Amino acid sequence: MSIQDIISTLRRRWRFELVVLIAAVVAIAVYLYVQVPVYSATTRVYISFSGEGDAADGSVDGTGASESATSGLIGGSSFQYTPSEYVNQQLSLIPALVTTPAVLDGAADQLGLPSSQGLEESLSAAVSDGYFVTITAMDEHAQHAADIANAVASSLASQLASPNRSDTNLYIPSHLRLSIVNKAVAEKTPSSPNTKAIIGVGGLAACALACFAGIVRELCDNRIRRASEVQQLLHAPLLGAVPKSSSFQPGVPVIIRSSDTLEAEMIRRIASNLTFVVPDRTELSNVFVIASYGPGEGKTTLSIELAAAFAEQGRKVLLIGADFRHPSIAQRLGLADEVGLSHLLTGQVDIRSAARQYWKPGFHVLPAGRRVANPGILINSQSMRTLLHEVSRQYEWVIVDAEPMTVANDAAVFAKEGAKLVLVAGRGLSDRSQLRDMDREFEIINVQPVGVIWNFADQDRGAVKTHDKYYGGTKRRSGNEREAHPEIGPIPETRNGPTVAPDDQLAAGALTGRP
Repeated sequence: MSIQDIISTLRRRWRFELVVLIAAVVAIAVYLYVQVPVYSATTRVYISFSGEGDAADGSVDGTGASESATSGLIGGSSFQYTPSEYVNQQLSLIPALVTTPAVLDGAADQLGLPSSQGLEESLSAAVSDGYFVTITAMDEHAQHAADIANAVASSLASQLASPNRSDTNLYIPSHLRLSIVNKAVAEKTPSSPNTKAIIGVGGLAACALACFAGIVRELCDNRIRRASEVQQLLHAPLLGAVPKSSSFQPGVPVIIRSSDTLEAEMIRRIASNLTFVVPDRTELSNVFVIASYGPGEGKTTLSIELAAAFAEQGRKVLLIGADFRHPSIAQRLGLADEVGLSHLLTGQVDIRSAARQYWKPGFHVLPAGRRVANPGILINSQSMRTLLHEVSRQYEWVIVDAEPMTVANDAAVFAKEGAKLVLVAGRGLSDRSQLRDMDREFEIINVQPVGVIWNFADQDRGAVKTHDKYYGGTKRRSGNEREAHPEIGPIPETRNGPTVAPDDQLAAGALTGRP
């Protein structure tokens, strides 16, 4: 995954990342709320040498030692130390002495506590620079923490200066003395939790977690979210992208109802691109089969819109509803669906009775008709093949609304006959494995789609503003509103949309469609 892919993923998954970020922030807030504030207080003491002490404490091996006034040395002839050497040697023992029973019991007596139990866990000591030692106490109450630190320092000083040695303080060096330099005072702010540090580090961690979660979700999501993925999987060019918009509603096509909107312009662009993929006129090269991998990806809507876009140019267009399992073109356009393609192919009617004129004199619609038990028989019939070749000669453009590939491979049958296959991919509706399987099937049967239409794309607000600005800020229309175009004339408003009349303009030599 490249840097550009990561940035695109983060932008695309911002809603999910925002949820993760909010959850992390709430977790940090709850953590801070349940934490009990702990205050710390520190007493700073100075360790020095004292000539008054036990003679047995004069050397490291326990041999007798006595102070020599003339030489300033301690110990016998084999082990002799200067005062500074002695302090340096014993200084590291002081932090450990802070938590000894002799010191803690003395501190407990000063604090008026029944015992020293629990004091050790709240204490810490460390040697700082020179001969200084810091004794730190922690407690939920600031004043109590200061009292503990001062009491422990005082108790330690007493133990070091005590001339008496017993089993409890025998290990305490007798030649050291402790002076309190800075007494502990009650702090106003707690030392734990460190709210600022937790918020800062936690905030950065929450942002990183949100970004990581967005990338992981993208990697785990097998749905197609980008048009480039469809192009790579199906090895077909992108004919155009249609934004997700409420303008595409059952009824009058947006090309007719709101002809100056961005949605209508996108449909026109796709229709124009379709003419470029078939520069040379061959058998059935003007027949476009519109299909998708699964239902709900918008193939029927785009079939109607593309047919209307070609008719808008004054071309002679035939829209065929070949989705026998789920016929919907007639219902969407407000046409009667008593007869249609199924009746034509079974010889019950001729094409004059099955087809209907819609909107323009050259725009004809052949709905699917009634549902049939085995549509594959009709699709693979000689009557269907003959019909395709006949209408290909009679019309400039033929648009066929086929069934989804998951339901049947009717679209591939049309493509093998010579029609041009156009696939509609709905954003977030198909997954990568499904498109790979469909591409393998096309490769096996030697069918290559001429292009892909990316449907339900994210609305580009910048493109909308540019379009509206270019057209002078024209109000974007929806519903049944329509601007009258002088070159086509107003469409009579009826409950079912544009006026629909039986077609009387088809060629006299049209098929009867008998199998």
